[in-house]
Amino acid sequence: MTTFSVKNQSFEGKGWDTIVSKVQKSDFVLIGEDHFINEIPFFFSALTNKVKFDNFFCEIDPYSAKIIESKIKNLSDTQLRNYVADFGNVFSFYAFDPEFNLLKQLVNSKTSIYGTDQILLVADRLVCSELKLKTKNAKAKKIYENIENKSKSYFAEFLKDQNKPFFMKTVEFESEIKKLLLLNLSQEEKEKAEALQLTAKIYNDEDSHHLRIQLMKSNLMKVYPEWKDKKNLFKFGANHLAKGESLLKIYDIGNLVNNVADSEFKNSLHIMILGKSGTQSSPFQGFPDEIVDENSGSFKLLKPFFDHVNSNEWSCFDMLPLRMALENGKLIVKDVKLARIIKGYDYLVIIPKVTASKFPKTE
Repeated sequence: MTTFSVKNQSFEGKGWDTIVSKVQKSDFVLIGEDHFINEIPFFFSALTNKVKFDNFFCEIDPYSAKIIESKIKNLSDTQLRNYVADFGNVFSFYAFDPEFNLLKQLVNSKTSIYGTDQILLVADRLVCSELKLKTKNAKAKKIYENIENKSKSYFAEFLKDQNKPFFMKTVEFESEIKKLLLLNLSQEEKEKAEALQLTAKIYNDEDSHHLRIQLMKSNLMKVYPEWKDKKNLFKFGANHLAKGESLLKIYDIGNLVNNVADSEFKNSLHIMILGKSGTQSSPFQGFPDEIVDENSGSFKLLKPFFDHVNSNEWSCFDMLPLRMALENGKLIVKDVKLARIIKGYDYLVIIPKVTASKFPKTE
């Protein structure tokens, strides 16, 4: 274990020097996080100030990623603020101020933004708001407008009463997409309508986790020419980025990238980062923050590491010696998930106390 601490909007210490050095040497940097806390986009921001990346892959859909990237590039500050005020709550993790500011920093540094996930449950509105401006089919335009308006109103009702459905999970949504796909559409419209249809299937099917991961891998490989021989940064939940089997018993994005790197005679770098205590926000604006407790939730299995974090400094654990001891039979780990973390991540970063991310303030 080495440590580092916050200083002048960045970090200093042996742990930070180790991370920066390793990141500089890898073209495939995968950082698996716990979501909805301020310190993690701060960590990414400090890292991308030190190391320039060509591409940034994140846990939103490809269409939202490109829409947001385009708005950051092309709108004035005032126009962008107004756009975020209108659509920001459908940006998934990037609805939060520090996350959105990270995207702005990356876009302004000429890093390309890519999404790989299914369309967010409420981002049908975002996608259709753009399609209605592009379509040359009058019937399609009416359907896009209806989906956009219904998605917004259903979401507003959900925020008041969590027993209410999202529009994407209704029979009417399914019917609208089917009608859309019968029309004469452009290739872009057809692709996005089919993506909306597949997204609805993922959200409506309780056994769809494998389908979601298949989609993420498919979306990533569709743009492989864009990230081959480039320097790439991946920011996803820690469940997704282990180099071997994921924490959810599936071979996920992290495993795919690890194999791609291997096929190019290179090594991918896998870092897990999470907090030991503090608060994290709800994904929905206006909902109460949640307590981060090392003794509860899915990461309580990391207690052997948490027990060594006793100061205000951030801790960085090198997993290689543990992995070698595990593989040689010198270390016995009964918890299968903990063994997957040791085998799947090169470094584990633990933040002693985290704070909940905040949504932008509305006038």
